[in-house]
Amino acid sequence: MDGITFEYNKKLKPCPFCNGVAWIEYVEFWDKDTWYNPQCSVCLCGWRENYETKDEAIEAWNKRK
Repeated sequence: MDGITFEYNKKLKPCPFCNGVAWIEYVEFWDKDTWYNPQCSVCLCGWRENYETKDEAIEAWNKRK
């Protein structure tokens, strides 16, 4: 795995559980496969599903789907 990056994004709504600030976890693997996963920076709740784009991850988090 090449790396994991956490990025704050103003488009993300606060956490539905603790009202904490959310971020996007971006993971890039050695074979250049990547995925995005939204999660709370406070209580660390997040989605188990990974998304191919940042916009998909933001939409899922904000719609809670």
